[in-house]
Amino acid sequence: MSLEDNIKEIERSREAYWGRHPRTLTAKLRWRASQVRHCFHVLPGETILELGAGSGLWTEQLTQVLRGENPITAAVFDDDCARMALTKKLGGAEFLRVKTLAELPREKFDYVVGMGTLAHDQCPQTLEAIHQLLKPGGQFLFFEANSWNPLVFLKNAARVLGADGARCRVSVGSYKLMQIASQQGFSHIEIIPFDMLPSRTPRFLMPLMESVSFILEHAPVIQNLCGTHYIWAKKPGDEEARRPRVSLAKHRGLFGSVSVVVPCYNEEMNIHPMVAKLVEMYGDYIHEIVIVNDNSKDRTAEVAREVSRREPRVKLVNRTPPNGVGRALRDGYAVCTGRYILTMDSDFVQILPELRDLFDVIAEGHDGAIGSRFCHESLMLHYSFGKILSNRGFHVLANLLLPIRARDTSNNLKLYRTEILKELEIEDPGFAANAETGLKPLLSGYDLKEVPISWINRTISMGSSSFRIPNVAPHYASVLARLVWRFWHGSLGSAARQRVLSAAKTQRTL
Repeated sequence: MSLEDNIKEIERSREAYWGRHPRTLTAKLRWRASQVRHCFHVLPGETILELGAGSGLWTEQLTQVLRGENPITAAVFDDDCARMALTKKLGGAEFLRVKTLAELPREKFDYVVGMGTLAHDQCPQTLEAIHQLLKPGGQFLFFEANSWNPLVFLKNAARVLGADGARCRVSVGSYKLMQIASQQGFSHIEIIPFDMLPSRTPRFLMPLMESVSFILEHAPVIQNLCGTHYIWAKKPGDEEARRPRVSLAKHRGLFGSVSVVVPCYNEEMNIHPMVAKLVEMYGDYIHEIVIVNDNSKDRTAEVAREVSRREPRVKLVNRTPPNGVGRALRDGYAVCTGRYILTMDSDFVQILPELRDLFDVIAEGHDGAIGSRFCHESLMLHYSFGKILSNRGFHVLANLLLPIRARDTSNNLKLYRTEILKELEIEDPGFAANAETGLKPLLSGYDLKEVPISWINRTISMGSSSFRIPNVAPHYASVLARLVWRFWHGSLGSAARQRVLSAAKTQRTL
């Protein structure tokens, strides 16, 4: 069979599989579409090829998640699938009936994506073709069945006997996939376990199972049993030269209104790229950028001064000892003069395209937005499992002991109305202040909304974090205990408490 015949067979097999599991279909396809957005940090105008798009079930989710801002070429190989796909009218997507891969233009696409299109007996040829289709610096992301999963193993065995699925499918392990991708010239190869949610999960169990599967997907050893893994790699080339320079500031009502507060300790290598990208993407929103130098031992202050000479909206706040994230946030908020405050870390430069979701929440009329790392539409790479367990334990207790429903109040990525943070009393001097900036406004009755965001561990060039669980865990516990006591004993204010309790009751009713 030819490579194209393989993809035809895979399309038909995949369509039949999704047809047997309609209960989880939409959720799973949307999670995969969100991973595309978060892995690539897609910018408007970048081009995407979906290889083996079938009837367009995933294409529909991709267009929604990407807001219809990216030209998607959905290449379909099977005639029956093509007939179904061509009836769909999706903004930004063009379905293309393809007979051979040679019909597709070389070096045309910023990204190539697909599901189940690599694990067959012509995997090397497929990756070679993808390499030719990508622009220099372009990337691909494919979701493939994980051969370590017991159910996948049984399906593979049945397929060998001719009893199930596409005959061309073969079991391709993680190491083999990495080896083949490397041989075809790709770099920065990642293979990441993904999706432990059973396809037959009843709808009423979906929220609980999503939370459980999120933990299991990041648990050492257990994560190797995920039903799927995705392979993500880059074609060598200048990525910055390839990417468009675009403004993501679309809400005119927010122009000139945002003070950005960035606490910094030994962040000399991150300040310049962070400020440059902030101004490039959100310059119309920015009123000022406040760099809070928390007694750094490197050139953080000098670099901030150099940047401020080129960008006058950059302000430097030099703190005196003692150090602490909470103290730095408090001093940064105090000097802000914008209508809104965006608080963030200096190593968030990779995820800046996703901040537009926070601005959308504010434009909708909410009091604030929190970037959440802990939901299935988020992306989390190389995050310590100990930190995941600690964070999940903290939020389970917070949701049990307080009338809130929150996934990630402790991330230092928040966009609030300025008065919320200026009036908030930050008591913890260290990292646990991030939990206060999440929980206290919720308990005061403010309308905050969480949005999925990606979290990617610092590279070597970004320096190292000083966050250590044994050092900070007692402070987080103290913050939670203090807030639980004050809320239920009335010291947070009866009016605010009544608003929160009423909101919680309404949420349970809904």
